[in-house]
Amino acid sequence: MKHLLLACAGFLSAASAQELPVFLADNHAETFAWITRTFHPDDAHLMVLVDAHSDASAVERSEELREGLRRVANETGRAARVESWRAQGRLQAFNWIEPLMPRPVDRVLWLAAPELAEPARLAKAKEAIEQLDGRLEVEPRSAGSFAERWEACDLKGYAAWQPGRRPVILAIDLDFFAGMPPHDREARFAAIWERAMDWPGLAGVAFAVSRPWLTDDAEADALVALVVDAVKHTRGAKLEIDAAPDAHPDHSLRADELKKGGGRIPRWEFARVSLPVKMALTSLQDRLTISGSASLDDIGQARIHPADGVPSCDGVWRYPVGSEPILRVEAPEDATGRVRWYQLEPARAAYDFLPGTGLGKDFSASPARWIYEKRRSWGETEDFQLDPARWRHGKPGRVRIVAECETPQGWLPVEPVELAMFSGTGFRAALSECMGMPYVFGIAGVSGHELSGVETGWGSDCANLLVYAWRRQGIPIAWGDPGRLRAQLATKAENLRLADAVKITPQEIEAGIAIDFDRHVAALWKDRELLGVLDGNDLAMHHLGGLPEIVALSVLTEKRPLFSLRVPRTGGCQVAFAGDVVLAGEDRVVIENFDRGGADLFLANLEGIPSLRDPAKKPRYDFRFPPERLAWLKERGVDAVSLANNHALDAGHDGLIESLDSLKKADFGAFGAGRTAEEACAPWRTERHGVKLAIFGISDLPQAPSQPGEPVVANLSEHKEQLEVEFRKARAKGERIIVMIHGGKEYETLVSDGQREAARWLAAQGASVIAGAHPHVVQREECHGGARIVYSLGNAVYPRELKGADSGRMRTVAVPAVLEQVRLR
Repeated sequence: MKHLLLACAGFLSAASAQELPVFLADNHAETFAWITRTFHPDDAHLMVLVDAHSDASAVERSEELREGLRRVANETGRAARVESWRAQGRLQAFNWIEPLMPRPVDRVLWLAAPELAEPARLAKAKEAIEQLDGRLEVEPRSAGSFAERWEACDLKGYAAWQPGRRPVILAIDLDFFAGMPPHDREARFAAIWERAMDWPGLAGVAFAVSRPWLTDDAEADALVALVVDAVKHTRGAKLEIDAAPDAHPDHSLRADELKKGGGRIPRWEFARVSLPVKMALTSLQDRLTISGSASLDDIGQARIHPADGVPSCDGVWRYPVGSEPILRVEAPEDATGRVRWYQLEPARAAYDFLPGTGLGKDFSASPARWIYEKRRSWGETEDFQLDPARWRHGKPGRVRIVAECETPQGWLPVEPVELAMFSGTGFRAALSECMGMPYVFGIAGVSGHELSGVETGWGSDCANLLVYAWRRQGIPIAWGDPGRLRAQLATKAENLRLADAVKITPQEIEAGIAIDFDRHVAALWKDRELLGVLDGNDLAMHHLGGLPEIVALSVLTEKRPLFSLRVPRTGGCQVAFAGDVVLAGEDRVVIENFDRGGADLFLANLEGIPSLRDPAKKPRYDFRFPPERLAWLKERGVDAVSLANNHALDAGHDGLIESLDSLKKADFGAFGAGRTAEEACAPWRTERHGVKLAIFGISDLPQAPSQPGEPVVANLSEHKEQLEVEFRKARAKGERIIVMIHGGKEYETLVSDGQREAARWLAAQGASVIAGAHPHVVQREECHGGARIVYSLGNAVYPRELKGADSGRMRTVAVPAVLEQVRLR
């Protein structure tokens, strides 16, 4: 158990490690520069060179270059020095490797051709070594001969090569694929990439286009498309493109040959890439960096849109098994209607994101390092849509679907859509979404786009499968290993055997029961005869070393006879929420049950201001009201109100200050606005039933930037960094975070993309409850990341003459206490 708990610390740092840098430039001379700024010059790496040429020529005075890489004040100085060598012509695409040896490149495996007979392989290696050591007699180097550091192979040898855990740099020159038929180059490229994704120590990949060695621009474009596609379908891969035209001296034999023929030296020009490649690059979003004064045009994206349903906060479309929707492509106007459809599937069933610990092999025999998703074809359609009969599995699990649509410019990539099919309800429905996911050791530390752990869709493991299911029920449990999960749950029964016949109820199964085997954990899936008693005939769902399985409990207890039962903790406090409360006007509609009821705390959005001051500019809807009306709210049991809305300044800045004073005098908590940004972004704090609460009000509507010395309404876009600081403080204090947010589209029952993005960000900051207002109509609820999200509560108290006055509801939410030992999310 000790080594598993130590591994948990690695989980928390895995996010930064799970990024694979990928570099693309015109030629490998730029790869030299990338390696020097990406990897420490004194760390030893294996290099796998996929190239039609060895690039092994020795550099004059190479010792001077090796020392020059180290004798610099900083990385900026190193980059300037490398650029000067390029400008002088000292570093070329045919001699860039030798100055990097023996550090940071310790050894080289050269994939020289798809197929090599043994004599040819030995001859290739011999020729490369002779070039590497060609200047040893006239310029001895401190590392001596590199003869033992270079090896040649073909695709068969490449596939069998085992680097162990040693760090690897993969350098691919696309001229390796020059002249190959499209099918061959695609198959060989995929085989090379897929195998590299298995290496535990793969640290980075560099591509060179090498346009002078390619047939034409079309071949270059097709090869670059393969690169972009591989990055798109590799989780954690980030692409950096050096798009600057290469104007450095070229002393290669190929350049001399072209010059003698009277032609120019062709270069890969980023500005000339095809529309399909540009669209594929655009879809990388924040996984793409382009240097060299180039940028992508603002081009549209074709998308897949299910015919019914709505996306969840995490962007996933969820459906019960059997209710799979028709899928439609929203394509450019000139699209023909023909669409090629594919499902993305992980190339392996198990992955190890923490290879340095060596623990991943305890759970899977040979896990891969990077999740690479392969495409499985679903064929073509002629009318932009795919009937569910063509793609439904008839079983639960996540499905990622991509497509290509035909246009006069070629087959354009279509943005993927992710769907989750589920069976059952509650805890088990969330578990079922994970069927088909790969096993990922270290998934707890992965994060991106305000998603973390299993929520990223990358994969799952035994403990985090259960954590995900509880977080989908609004229970804020932190990611981790079985030990960390155990600390967050209550014990139902301990040190059991199947013969103990513990009683279980349908309600407990619906809420979630963990079967704790110490180093492994499973979830009770179904109670079978004898009903109401835990026995070997009952079904459990677990995830260990491959895809999730549902098996009889007797199977799991064959090697693990002792176990305990854990369930979510109970307790906490009840918080009641109301939406827009407008006390302006004389005839107001009040929704049913607008009072505290049995809740421990009652919060509302005060849309309007208790001040009758005249503003400099009268608002379109004037929601000012006399401070005396606050007494009515007090009678209804309201404890505190949010002022983070678009009516907080109806009485001007002085009116807002006056209103803050009036609320304080009337014994109301107020949050979301203040005399300064710091005050507006700070939460109102209280404690109920031992639960410490930090309650924030935030507007997510466009507003003019606040000016120094003026009262402020907390705004998500303007004050995001300040709010992040306050959330961090609240978590450190062991407080549950509640957010009342004001945003969305008025009188629109569908949740907007902006509302989902805001809720996702707030959940990632540790919010337990997110309650929305502003649309003036009721919108749906969901749970995400351990947070319960009520997108819009509608109107609670509203002038009768205004539209939608009677659309609103009360909502009471249970807020659990924070466990001290798992305060970090």
